[in-house]
Amino acid sequence: MATSAKRLIGKTLNPVSDESLMKQYANGDFAAFETLYARNKGGLYRYLLRQLRDQSLTEDIFQDVWGKVITNAAEYQTTAKFTTWLYTIARNKVIDNKRHMKLVDGAIEKDKLFDDQTMSIDEQAQASSISQQPHALHESTEQSLAIEHCLQKLPRHQLEAFLLREEAGLSAQHIADIVNTNLEATKSRLKVAFKNLRECLNLKLALEHQASSANIKEPRL
Repeated sequence: MATSAKRLIGKTLNPVSDESLMKQYANGDFAAFETLYARNKGGLYRYLLRQLRDQSLTEDIFQDVWGKVITNAAEYQTTAKFTTWLYTIARNKVIDNKRHMKLVDGAIEKDKLFDDQTMSIDEQAQASSISQQPHALHESTEQSLAIEHCLQKLPRHQLEAFLLREEAGLSAQHIADIVNTNLEATKSRLKVAFKNLRECLNLKLALEHQASSANIKEPRL
């Protein structure tokens, strides 16, 4: 019993890496793919949606990306980080789509507002939901809308770097590998992206607060 417990704890504390799961899948272990898919589907979907801004199109490309992962499983080498490989495929799909469909142009060292140890911006926007009071939910909705508005204002290369950092959790070096630029340029893009996002959010929320305050009617005496 004690030995089994130790093995279970060991598996929990030391989960199989994405790279190992991918190789297991390439060798015929479909359960390994299911685990890999479950780990990465959420971040990948959000990455695509926030660039394409079309749910139906996002779902199509999302399926295309995983389809390419499946068909190219045998070619994957564990020397490459799986998420770097995955998001390179995704990025190429987005670029191809924008070239052919002419979609609207989309478009990280962390600063104090978006520190590595803090929640993601979506989690921050939803944090007020812990209080189910109407005014708290209203503020949460305002923040979410402001975030989406400001993300759309970012230049494409800044948005891309930001999403690879936030949604994929990739390091600056891995982002640089995906977007084919150097590390310093990537760090600069991330830094500027967060600066622009912070300034936009501050301005957007301040303006909305002013507008809301101006619409408050004096109570009748």
